[in-house]
Amino acid sequence: MRRVVHVGPLMAPGGMASVIETLAANPPEGWRASSCNTFSRRGKLQKLRRWRIAKNEIKNGNFDLIHIHSASDWSYKRKLSIAKIANAPVIFHIHSGKFDIDTKSDLDDYQVVCLSPSWSEKLKPLIGDSISVPNPVNPRFISGLQRGNFTLLMGRNDPVKGHAFAYSLGLEDLRVTGVETAPEGVTALGWVSEEEKWNLLHTAGCLIVPSKYEGQPMVILEALSVGCPVVASNNIPDLPDCVRVVDLGDEGGWRDAIANPITEGLEEAVAKHHVEIVSKQWGEIYDRIIDSRASIE
Repeated sequence: MRRVVHVGPLMAPGGMASVIETLAANPPEGWRASSCNTFSRRGKLQKLRRWRIAKNEIKNGNFDLIHIHSASDWSYKRKLSIAKIANAPVIFHIHSGKFDIDTKSDLDDYQVVCLSPSWSEKLKPLIGDSISVPNPVNPRFISGLQRGNFTLLMGRNDPVKGHAFAYSLGLEDLRVTGVETAPEGVTALGWVSEEEKWNLLHTAGCLIVPSKYEGQPMVILEALSVGCPVVASNNIPDLPDCVRVVDLGDEGGWRDAIANPITEGLEEAVAKHHVEIVSKQWGEIYDRIIDSRASIE
């Protein structure tokens, strides 16, 4: 049985870690999957140490394929250094919604993957040719829960996620994960467990994503997969028609969309993202890379 290793920030909060965990737990037929963590929450020195450990694991590991998951900036540079010492074919999987580095010459030797056809086209001047595979979603259904009236915002405490704008809307019951403090009238939930995340997505009246930019937010896919309505910023590409999209900054438009979200066709809208379908796509890509390499050896 062939072996693929997923390389990326397993211990980091956010969608990329969720993608890695989902793919590693659901490998394609004929493949075994493991993961290699490149992230630490304990400061720059520990991040550097973790990166060095990951490089050593990939350099000395016995893998048929190295599947690297990358954002932009330093994430890209760290991941590229790992790709260069890999002893097996490399897939370079770009997740960032703000990738602005000219990398064509760097990535010539690798299979580059983006999150959608539109991302492949948008990034072509920077990364050259690529293929696209959507993010996988593996919904966890919980019986006995009823949807409430509160509004939910999930994401790290970063200006790009739009927390300040969400607070400015003056919503009656806004609950926010990823933050320890929030203005009066907003419930700060901190970082929540996987179980609590799915509980929130099953009971929220609406999920809002007022981000300045995103790649393909896992939280949107997960919300829709369990019937949670979504209102999102117009800065996020490739959204399903069932997501109400509002210009970032249009406070009145956001309040109206939150009060009147789309509630039909949500689960169907993310059918192509179900992990069984996405895993099969990856299997075809993995097999093609291995077979192609074997044919020229």
